[in-house]
Amino acid sequence: MTNADFRQLSSVILGQVLAYNQTDMQRVAAVVHYVIAKADLGKLGHVKLNKVLWYADLEHYRWHGATITGLRQYSRTLHGPMSRHIIRAVGRLAREDKVQERTVTVTDYTRREMVSLEDPDISAFTDAQIAILDQMINLVVPLTASQLGRTNREDPLWNKVETNEAMSVATASIMTLPPRPR
Repeated sequence: MTNADFRQLSSVILGQVLAYNQTDMQRVAAVVHYVIAKADLGKLGHVKLNKVLWYADLEHYRWHGATITGLRQYSRTLHGPMSRHIIRAVGRLAREDKVQERTVTVTDYTRREMVSLEDPDISAFTDAQIAILDQMINLVVPLTASQLGRTNREDPLWNKVETNEAMSVATASIMTLPPRPR
């Protein structure tokens, strides 16, 4: 292989990597938009959004070896598994006027809830992926803050890692179960 061949191959690989990263964020934004659009109005803040996607990614990974969002890990936070990519996707959707964020005071805390302003594009998702997302929306969104906290305390992986450490979806898929229906 000549130097010119190597440079051309490197350029192609770099282009694929950059395109993959861009597509990945588009996918995360599409999944986030779907969950926001499907959740009951006024019931979805960032903690629940991340929790819905965490459980959906785990469930899909168990059966298909890949996540719905394309994310491979979340971070352990005091409120549960979270991903900066999900938070960025919400910001992107808000800038594109596809969703709106509002600050809502609830009893003893303030949360940022999200509302969809238009229908999400779900053309990139399979029926099985949509079914898993719907299942997790129905399980997580109705939970109270204390019930969400209990799901964290019952999560074996969340209990093993320190705050701000990575929580691997692959590892969690064999350790963590979704919340039980109420």
